Amino acid sequence: MRPISKKERRRRIRHQRKMYRIEERAAKQKNKVSGRFMNRVVICMILAAFIFTVTMIIVFVRVGSEPSTLIENVFRFLSVEGGAMALIKSVKTVTKRKSSGTDKETRHEDEPGHHEEVQG
Repeated sequence: MRPISKKERRRRIRHQRKMYRIEERAAKQKNKVSGRFMNRVVICMILAAFIFTVTMIIVFVRVGSEPSTLIENVFRFLSVEGGAMALIKSVKTVTKRKSSGTDKETRHEDEPGHHEEVQG
């Protein structure tokens, strides 16, 4: 093998950095969990709680009594559902941090680091 010139080495390092960034973006996109779905579910839960509350107030005014068991179970369901979504989100956040922390340690010695300066 012939020795690599500085220009070729710089070109190779730039290429490796570019490929590394592309791979990072692809991995991030692959692991990305769309927060839109959870946001929509939370909005629907808040709307459902609001509509249910207004409906129960109207029922109470007209009838004179409220279905306490129904009210208790509806709000219990909404709070359990919200807690489950919060747990899912926090677990995904923690596992994402752990996986991103180990990726930097598995880089090979011949790969350029982010702190290296490339002249050119």
